[in-house]
Formats: sequence, C-alpha cells, structure tokens
Amino acid sequence: MLRRLFILGAAALCLCGCAVGGIRSEKGMKEYETDYSSVRAEVISFDGMEDEEFEDALNEKIEQSVESDMIAFDSEASDSSENVRMGNKCIMEINWNEEYNKNGFLSIVEEKYTYTGGAHGATVRIPRNIDVSGSKEIELKDLFENDAYVNTLNRMINELVNEHPEEYKDLWAKPEIQQSHQTDFYINDDDKLVIFFQPYELSYYARGFVEFPLSLEELGGYMKEEYRRLAVRE
Repeated sequence: MLRRLFILGAAALCLCGCAVGGIRSEKGMKEYETDYSSVRAEVISFDGMEDEEFEDALNEKIEQSVESDMIAFDSEASDSSENVRMGNKCIMEINWNEEYNKNGFLSIVEEKYTYTGGAHGATVRIPRNIDVSGSKEIELKDLFENDAYVNTLNRMINELVNEHPEEYKDLWAKPEIQQSHQTDFYINDDDKLVIFFQPYELSYYARGFVEFPLSLEELGGYMKEEYRRLAVRE
C-alpha cells in the first residue's frame, strides 16, 4: 500500500509581545494520505515560559498526544475503510485554537474531527487550561475556593438560558455541571469562563457545541485569589 507522509515546517504564529511573560505560540502541520485515509493534524508548541522544564514537558505532551491520535486513527481507518462510501476516504483533522494567553495563563482547545463512514463524522473538543505562573495544568475545580462553585455555575447557566431563549431553544435536557466539565471549559479573551457541552450531550449533532460564557468578574468572589487575575484586562 502506498503512503505519503508529509511533515511541514512550523509556521510561526507569534502572538506579538502580547502575553504576560512573553508566551509565544507556533503551529506546525503533520499530514499523510493512504489509499483509504487522509490526515491533517496541527501541532501547537510554546516558547517563553519562565519554567523551561515545564514548557518542554507541555510541548512534548501535546506532540505525543497528536502522534498517538494519528497512529490510532490509522488503525481505525484501515478497519473501517470498507464502510466508507465509494470515492470517499476516512478523514481526521486536528486544529488548535488559542483562546486566552495573558495574565500568566493559557487556554488552548484542540478540535478533532474524524470520519470513518456513515452519514457524518464526529467532532470533539479537548481543552488544556494551563497556569503558566504555577507551571501546571488545571481543572475547573482548581479555579474555585470550595465546592459551592458548582451551584453558582449552574445558577448562572440557568440564567443565560432564560435570558436567551432563542439561542437555547433546541436543548433537550437541562444543562448542569458534570464531571466531564472539569476539563470541558476554557477562558476566552472576553474575560469569560466558557463551559461547553460536546455535540449530542444537549442537542442534535448539527447544533454543534453548546456553550455557556460566564462572566469572570461575577465569579471573582468565588474564585481562589490567585486566579482572580484572569478577569483583569490588559
């Protein structure tokens, strides 16, 4: 079987002097194509962290994660190739979005699309929320003083649904914080904590990701003091 493997040079995406601590990001691309599959995977890496050991470990972890996904998909595509409609191939695409890069904190979101046959593919988001100042990745609970934050977030989500009935009219279940949301969130440049639900969790596939952007300023009183900086505009 013929395979072509392309690893393109990294395309610099310097986020100009833009982040506290001088954190810069760079994206590279890994691609290959077989008789039955096509893969296009971005890899993001960072430079300029004060803790170089943590930076190296983070970059290696991201690259290994992408490479592992590519290997796993190749096996899955080989097994599923007969299910793909005539003329189509199994597809995997990985893209990274940098949502927040300031105040010693990074929120990046991996978006992975796979198609191995059927009516449509599947897309998932895999965020990484990184406390650069503390050299650690964090979960949702790490932002808050105590477990009471769950009730606060659920209250704010319910208020959003009531305030924007048209936007959320197609939900088939009441949104509530689940264990999965310890990772299914990110911070954005509008100073919002965005809780999201993967496709099919709350609505039909075409609806995509259901998001609930919550004000960090309003949440400030519930957050650990070290993370109240996330609401500070620069």
